Amino acid sequence: MTNADVNRAMATLLRRYKLAALPDHVVDRDGRMMDLSQSVWKFNTETHHQALDWAARPQSNPIVDYALRRWAIMLLTQVASGTVASSLRHVFSAMVGSSTCDAQAAEDLEVRWSTLANISHIQSLRILLCNLIERCLQVLRERKALDQFYGLRSWYRWCAEVMPCLGFDTEFALRMDDVCIPSSYSRLAVELEDEICGPLSDTELIVLRRALQNDRSPEPQHVMERAAVALSLAYGRNPANYCLLRESDFKNSLAGYDVPPNWVLSIPRIKKRGRAARQDFIDERVGEDLLQILQELLIVNREVDCGRLPRAMFLRRKADEWRQDTGVGEYAHHLTTSEFLRLIGRFGRRLNLVSPRTLDPLYLTSRRLRYTFATTMVELGVSRRVLAAMLDHSDTQNVHVYYALKGRRLTTILDRAAAVRMGPLLKLFRGQAASEGSSWGAVPMHKRVYFLGDLHAVPDVEVGACGKTQRCYLDPPFSCYLCPKFRPYVEADHEAVLAELLRSREERLARYGARVAVQMDEVIYAVGQVVQEVAGYAKRSGKTT
Repeated sequence: MTNADVNRAMATLLRRYKLAALPDHVVDRDGRMMDLSQSVWKFNTETHHQALDWAARPQSNPIVDYALRRWAIMLLTQVASGTVASSLRHVFSAMVGSSTCDAQAAEDLEVRWSTLANISHIQSLRILLCNLIERCLQVLRERKALDQFYGLRSWYRWCAEVMPCLGFDTEFALRMDDVCIPSSYSRLAVELEDEICGPLSDTELIVLRRALQNDRSPEPQHVMERAAVALSLAYGRNPANYCLLRESDFKNSLAGYDVPPNWVLSIPRIKKRGRAARQDFIDERVGEDLLQILQELLIVNREVDCGRLPRAMFLRRKADEWRQDTGVGEYAHHLTTSEFLRLIGRFGRRLNLVSPRTLDPLYLTSRRLRYTFATTMVELGVSRRVLAAMLDHSDTQNVHVYYALKGRRLTTILDRAAAVRMGPLLKLFRGQAASEGSSWGAVPMHKRVYFLGDLHAVPDVEVGACGKTQRCYLDPPFSCYLCPKFRPYVEADHEAVLAELLRSREERLARYGARVAVQMDEVIYAVGQVVQEVAGYAKRSGKTT
């Protein structure tokens, strides 16, 4: 039914009680027009498609239908459109029984709802509606889902205040206020402890960062995947924050000055009471690795002609037709949150990333990357208030769980066996082992690589040679084991290098804490891989290591 159909069905009651007819349009809280003339209401949500098809709902009583629509129209002028859509769905699912897994309870609610449809006598409606809501309350209590009662209670209470003449009982509404509704259940604490859904481990994070560095596919879709993962790792925001980004949000804050550029990204805030999308921003500095990825994204975006519409950072190749007849038409070239989430999942599958912890495909989601960012910040020692700001929370009540986890999520304890076992899985070393002097001739002094301990005085060990033809700007000898041009000697004592790195790691862990200690882990795993490769090379060639 459309609003016009409801108005016709309610014409007598509207005249008798001088109630307002349902309009064909409404101006929402953010000043945008929303069409209400069709049976499908398309809500003005910027980051995803939200619609409600009244015709697809079970047939309802015209008075109840009118009251639900009046309540929704009132809410549209006060809160975000997405909140209104969610509230309506919760009310419907509670009263019709679609949210319960108990077949008998669902059938009972459905029968009660259908009975209401044929009631025209207001006093009878008053009694039956109260009985239906009491049954809804009982079912929600049994399901331990009482938090879903909030929307139903808000709707009935508003109707009892504004239009009691239609059969909404004021005394019953007051009794509903006595129902204690617990806060909604949060999966956060459980997911943080989970191997699959929780934050990435140190080794999984190494795999992901390496994949971002090595992936050079120029395909527009692949560039978007890289950018989605890199942004989620760098800032830990929700997908909606990134879906609202536009190319104009990425800028050099020192443009016009004869100084090196300072690239910043103005990330829109979301879920701020009384504030529409893209009204509040937080400026974040852009690091060198992320800068390159974002610049690649802007280059592939040039192929898309957006006409007069704003250019999104994550750009649709074709304008979203669903949004064209809504109040959010300016976001027609922005991805939805579900499309952004698919970018992250496809990145891991395309590169066949495997978790060294579980040996299964690495499961990547925006939520996992957000957890990883948050737990990393806690380990770095940021305060609750700072972390809340980083995660775009309005207060600190939702970040305490990350600090409760601190001390239980220990950094992986590394020893020789673990480094040698995990090294080949991580594949951080990409060079080739070689025998000293073979096919090299005399190695110039400046190409010889010696290992010296960074925390302890140890005898220098010549571990290999540099195969680069140009000057090296890395940090030998540690960076050498991560370089594809490094040629480790099979005769060199790489075991001594591994032992010294592990010893210095333990000392860093005791002195400076976990985050500083793990900074050399990539080198340790690479040396562990070299130990294995050298042993394999020597076995094949009959040489002694």
